[in-house]
Amino acid sequence: MNWRVKALCQLGLSISPFGEMANYFAQRYVTRSVPPSDEFLRVLRAAAAEHIDTLNCNLAIPLSQALIYQFGAGWELGLPLLLWALGVEHQILADRRCLVRTGLVNHVLNQLGRMAGELELCRQPPRVLENDWERALTTLREYYGIDYRAPQDAACTGLRDGTIDCVVAFKTLEHIPQLALKGILAKCRRVLKPDGLMLFRIDYQDHYSYCDENISAYNFLRYSDRTWRFFNPYLHYQNRLRHPDYVAAFQGAGLEMLHQNRIGPSDEDLKQVRGLGLAAGFRRYTVDELAVCRALFVLRPDPHRREEMPDS
Repeated sequence: MNWRVKALCQLGLSISPFGEMANYFAQRYVTRSVPPSDEFLRVLRAAAAEHIDTLNCNLAIPLSQALIYQFGAGWELGLPLLLWALGVEHQILADRRCLVRTGLVNHVLNQLGRMAGELELCRQPPRVLENDWERALTTLREYYGIDYRAPQDAACTGLRDGTIDCVVAFKTLEHIPQLALKGILAKCRRVLKPDGLMLFRIDYQDHYSYCDENISAYNFLRYSDRTWRFFNPYLHYQNRLRHPDYVAAFQGAGLEMLHQNRIGPSDEDLKQVRGLGLAAGFRRYTVDELAVCRALFVLRPDPHRREEMPDS
């Protein structure tokens, strides 16, 4: 699909009173980007394993005792369910809008049961979710240790300070406006225990490139903020922040960098960026900074900054 056509469709859905539902049905029955494929689950399993290894290496308590908070959980709960299948016992999930679809969750649960051996899971799902929403939430809590909360703003979680062992956001931060991100990071820092962790995986690429092979992953760097707003509707929002912007945001929120795993840029990525007519706002970055594809950040509260943080 041409990316401009998709942008127009997303704009129409974003202003429609039934846009969320229509967007879901379009992705399920038109583009068929959901439910997730087996290959997607294999990729997600690798990401979950990296999270597990990071937690085991850096948390002061056993993984089975850790309380994980993830915002931006999504439709099918793929990552939280994989974390459960790999040994995590306690998770709080939050979405600004109630996005979970029990049919998609059950699809993933069936996949996990069928692929348990191949994925080397510690345990298999004991049951699927009921159609009744309240009973489905109860099943998530009782059988999977998942407390799903929506609608909930990640900047106003209701969680007590110093109670969370790990905050996770999986390909979520790139969809949050820069000003809102500041408040979310401040709140996440407060709810973390002093020795807690934050794991943030970010996809820096133009998400329209996933549906239009005729554009590069850096296509959106060609447009000014004023022009881009017409291609950046509510249901397909991308903040276009680059790797140094996130590093600065984390430092500003009083977070200490334990590790960062940058994916890319390859020689081809660098070539593509050099060939773009960059919008003025992106010319202050180096080509290498612009061309980073993805990153995983592992952070913790900086103990020297704790008293400097304002109440939230």
